[in-house]
Amino acid sequence: MSKKLDSILSRVPPATVSSTVVTSMPEKVTQVKQDEISVRYSRIVAVVPAILKQEIKMYLATHPEDTEKTLILKGLKKIGFNVPEEEIVDQRGRKEVIKL
Repeated sequence: MSKKLDSILSRVPPATVSSTVVTSMPEKVTQVKQDEISVRYSRIVAVVPAILKQEIKMYLATHPEDTEKTLILKGLKKIGFNVPEEEIVDQRGRKEVIKL
């Protein structure tokens, strides 16, 4: 092989799987604080019965501080998922109503 090809191939990881099995994350990785992680968001889409969607709409009409997102996050937190409190907030902008 040429020197240039040898140089390129020496920097590429092998294409075969090694026989070493990782059974746990390194200690350094597992001890990362939540605020040090760049938060990414993903969309969840779920098909629900129409009656449930209507009930959610009625609930939201009487609880303007909530959104579908906050309802889902509150529910996930209640069943044990790790949901930070700062994520359970309505992030929509609110316009102040001016009475004339």
